[in-house]
Amino acid sequence: MKVILQGAGAVAKSPIGFVRGLSYVIRGMRFVYLQHPGLARYWLFPILITAAALASVFYGAGTLYDDLSGLVWDLFPASWNEATGILGGLLAALKWLLEVIAGILIVLLGLLLVLLISNVVAAPFNDALSEAVENILTGDAPPPFSLKRMVADVFRTVRLELLKVLIYVAVVGPMFLASFFLPGLGQVISLVGFALTAIYLGIDYIDWPAARRNWSVTDRLSFSRRQLAAVAGFGTGVWVLLFVPLLNLFFMPAAVAGGTMLFVAMNPSGRAQGR
Repeated sequence: MKVILQGAGAVAKSPIGFVRGLSYVIRGMRFVYLQHPGLARYWLFPILITAAALASVFYGAGTLYDDLSGLVWDLFPASWNEATGILGGLLAALKWLLEVIAGILIVLLGLLLVLLISNVVAAPFNDALSEAVENILTGDAPPPFSLKRMVADVFRTVRLELLKVLIYVAVVGPMFLASFFLPGLGQVISLVGFALTAIYLGIDYIDWPAARRNWSVTDRLSFSRRQLAAVAGFGTGVWVLLFVPLLNLFFMPAAVAGGTMLFVAMNPSGRAQGR
């Protein structure tokens, strides 16, 4: 515990800031794809998982959008479809706006689903990548291979990621659902949900090194709160990267590496405890 508090204290004295936290997304991408191509053995499978999740989710999202568009039109009385002139134009514009909003929300929910599915399935690979990145940054030798340790790591990482996903869905899920049914106010709720998602992503991807140190949930949250601007900046970068076609295929390894790099920068005195 002493090491944890010392590391957190060092962080509190030298805040990194939102913009610098944001930059760690690019740093992570450069680290895994350009500077250390040998790490491909850790990130190739997560990319395949992300590609499969994107294809599956957005195929379903297209079908859902068609159904939802029909539902939007059914919300209006049939007589409105016969309106002409200015009133007809206003009604048509309103329907179009509702369809656009529904489409945006479906895309957001689809990306969230991709994110959550990918994180859980790829959890063991992400932990291994994070550990490899940290060993390169700190100069520490990797631990010797152990089948028992590997099996334990798989169960530990999947269980941890499932717990984080359940907490996130319990907090943010109702907000996104409410945004479908509360026009006007729903958009405000969506913005709050977007901000909470960015913070969640920041905490999630710097959490791998903290988990290997066996920090308690309280210690991990306290550590993130001390550098909340940097964590939020990094999470925002990851969230935005998900919206960029093609680049969103490569977001996860970059996020894992960037989060680990940010953690090391925030906690320079800490060392992973033996497991």
